[in-house]
Amino acid sequence: MPPISIDLLLHCQWVLPIVPNNQILQDHSVAIDGGRIIEILPTQEATHKYISTNTQKLSRHILMPGLINTHCHSSTRLMRHIENTIQTQQLSKPESSESVAISSDPKFISDSINITIAEMIKTGTTCFAEMRSAGEIFIDTARKAGIRSQASFILQEKPSMYGKDAEDYLHRGLKLRDNYANHSHIKVACGLSDISDIEDTTLERLGAYANELDLPIQIQCNESLEGIEACLRKTGHRPLQRLNNNGLLLPETQLINIFHLNSEDRNLLDKTNNHIVICPKQNTALSNYGEQADLLTQTNFNVSLGSSASTASTSLNMMTKVTAAALAINSSQTHHSQSEAAHQALRIATINGAKTLDWDSQIGSIESGKYADLIALEIDSIHHQPLYNPAIQLVYSDTPSPVTHSWVAGQPLLKAGHLCTVVEQKLIQSAKDWGKKLVI
Repeated sequence: MPPISIDLLLHCQWVLPIVPNNQILQDHSVAIDGGRIIEILPTQEATHKYISTNTQKLSRHILMPGLINTHCHSSTRLMRHIENTIQTQQLSKPESSESVAISSDPKFISDSINITIAEMIKTGTTCFAEMRSAGEIFIDTARKAGIRSQASFILQEKPSMYGKDAEDYLHRGLKLRDNYANHSHIKVACGLSDISDIEDTTLERLGAYANELDLPIQIQCNESLEGIEACLRKTGHRPLQRLNNNGLLLPETQLINIFHLNSEDRNLLDKTNNHIVICPKQNTALSNYGEQADLLTQTNFNVSLGSSASTASTSLNMMTKVTAAALAINSSQTHHSQSEAAHQALRIATINGAKTLDWDSQIGSIESGKYADLIALEIDSIHHQPLYNPAIQLVYSDTPSPVTHSWVAGQPLLKAGHLCTVVEQKLIQSAKDWGKKLVI
């Protein structure tokens, strides 16, 4: 039988498919055609069964699904690490005239999003969820870069460049959703940042649309005791109960960084079965997060990872979040070996993230029929020797494994460490130019 012609054939030293659990394949290949995975098979068999004009030998690498960042703020990325001066304090206030002027500048927004995407691609992220997206500007930028993304339109009562009132925000957001309903790389959700400032009538309307349209909702709540108290004073209910009263704790709901859970909150979450997104700030911090660290070891919640606000001193490198999750799992009262914790943390950053965004039938694991959203990491340097367990080495090593290749639906975003869809040097120069403008 003559070999089958396909678009892309990857010969790998290691393959970490994520599904089945805790499995690592050595000297295997992944056959890809039409953007989708056709088969995972031993390399010796693949060389006889398939032929491709684009065959890549990843003999020093581990191939795995792309990492999924389920909570990100990319449109303000150029403000990260800005010096704390009187001027920059004004810039950091959303209501200030300086902040409005900068944050509404389409060039500032698109440059921020592009540099965020470039940073994520180079560190292994192939899909991310944007909170408070800049609508068409965000989608157009993400689409051109080739990355997969969920864009959350803003819903609030106060006017901004994205709408004049809650009705206007909803109208624009739902129109955006309709425009991209059939796009393979784009989903549209609704993002809520402070529900204590949103009227019940607005939440009720959103709940009706969410039920009717299966609209995903990304909600930041229970992040501080002050926020919980404010919601109690204004509405008589804790945030989660208020959301539930208005029909917003749905299977599609994504709850971001929930802290300070009392017994009523936990009982409610047990019933509503929402997705939970945790955003660790640094490698060791998550083990001290108590409630959130405990959620990582429970099987009744789908937990994924995010990078949180891009203006904070927070890395967009999701592998550092994987390490944080693994350390937290190791420190939990439930016994886990290093290998089990490493594999669980990798699942949280891949297939769990795909479930959060309702993309798990398409991405998040290396399985036949799924899109080829993949990354290759070099794992054969002196820092990795001797290499007994690639998953442990990948997750716990003090020296990160560099991401050298990245694909979304079989299309290259990164090749041999070089970005394919954005010009890195141009982005660096743009960031330098903005830096000079912002600190003058």
